[in-house]
Amino acid sequence: MRIEKDFLGSVQVPDDAYWGVFTKRANENFSLSGMKAKPVLIKAYGIVKKSAAEANFKLGLLEERKANAIIAAAQEVVDGKLDAHFPLDAFQAGAGTPFNMNANEVIANRALEMLGEKRGEYSKISPNNDVNMAQSSNDVTPTAIRVATLLMHGELLENANALAASLRKKGKEYAHVVKTGRTHLQDAVPISVQQEFNAFALSIENDAQEMEHAAKKLAELGIGGTAIGTGINTHPKFAALCVERIGNNSGLEVYAGKDLIELTSSMNAFLNYSSAMRSLAVSLVRISNDLKLLSSGPKTAIGEYYLPEVEPGSSIMPGKINPSIPEAAEMCALQAIACDHAVLLACKGGQLQLNMLTPLITYNVLFASELLANACEMFSQKCISGIIVDEKKCHENLFGGLILATALNPYFGYNAMSDLVKEALKRGISIREIILEKKLLSKEQVDELLSPQRLISPQEKKKL
Repeated sequence: MRIEKDFLGSVQVPDDAYWGVFTKRANENFSLSGMKAKPVLIKAYGIVKKSAAEANFKLGLLEERKANAIIAAAQEVVDGKLDAHFPLDAFQAGAGTPFNMNANEVIANRALEMLGEKRGEYSKISPNNDVNMAQSSNDVTPTAIRVATLLMHGELLENANALAASLRKKGKEYAHVVKTGRTHLQDAVPISVQQEFNAFALSIENDAQEMEHAAKKLAELGIGGTAIGTGINTHPKFAALCVERIGNNSGLEVYAGKDLIELTSSMNAFLNYSSAMRSLAVSLVRISNDLKLLSSGPKTAIGEYYLPEVEPGSSIMPGKINPSIPEAAEMCALQAIACDHAVLLACKGGQLQLNMLTPLITYNVLFASELLANACEMFSQKCISGIIVDEKKCHENLFGGLILATALNPYFGYNAMSDLVKEALKRGISIREIILEKKLLSKEQVDELLSPQRLISPQEKKKL
């Protein structure tokens, strides 16, 4: 063990730990959920710390030997080599101060080691004075969350767009199939399989566009604002230079904030991004439910689609298959919706010049992003790509229903067709049969007017 001190007193720290006294206290105080910081967040802190050291060195505020060691140690954090030294619970003291100090201590001690010094020799490299130079937890943490979210954004966007592409591909595969549409869970006018799947795809594409738009606002960074956004203890050029270095070190297109006070107190950029993810989650729930309904039965219900068989569906009923992938996708989406509500509450919980609930925002935004990215990938690869359309069942349902009568409204009127539908339903015959029986149209006219492809798009009225 080694002894480290702060203004509260002395603390024993394991000799092999890169973290120090602040992390030790936080770890003892906040063992709450068992959930740790995601590796992408640790990486983001490393990027911010490396960039700050580079900026301070360039401004002549950090001597070269110290700067090089801090930069090298921060790079190891970025590379994930020191993840084991970030033990803190995701739920912790406000504003993410424990996360920030954990990063400061790890980088300081690793830098000391690189210089041949002992861990804890903070008179030579200080977590606060050197690693945290020109920074505060209040600007570092929101900046790190933004960087982490943007780093995850690429995968989420890619997987959402891949899901949309898979839906469009499946629709194109069965473009020739026309089936019964449904409203209020009742038979409605016809729709093609391609139209149904294209509508699914467009919903996902629209959600992806909303996430892209929201991500652009996350690219505005408040680093350099320090405690409340006024920039106390920073060089006038630090903010712009640090943001430039963050962009170079992360590969992200980021820019310096216009009003650092606003960026320190308002977390609405996270709320906007979370809301966009919620929209994607809502689409996933709706599409999952639709596919469960359309594959239901399959013998005693709709049964128009066969979903891939990924696992046995029952421990007691032989041969039973459940819509397991849509069910799992729905659960992921509902959890993401719950995360969004937590983000909403956390964003409105800011007070005066600071939102101290950033750890709650961090956990829920990053968790929802990862969950939705994985759900989209699973849904696309293990469900959508393998769907089989039962063309015979679609045909039977379409022509066995009575809503085809809608196509004849322009010729006989709504009321007359309503009477025919009622009679056909009572007698258990199709609308085609009753039209022919009453000699309202010839067989050729019925075949033409009730042609499936004619029923799924606008048509000029035929002369009879």
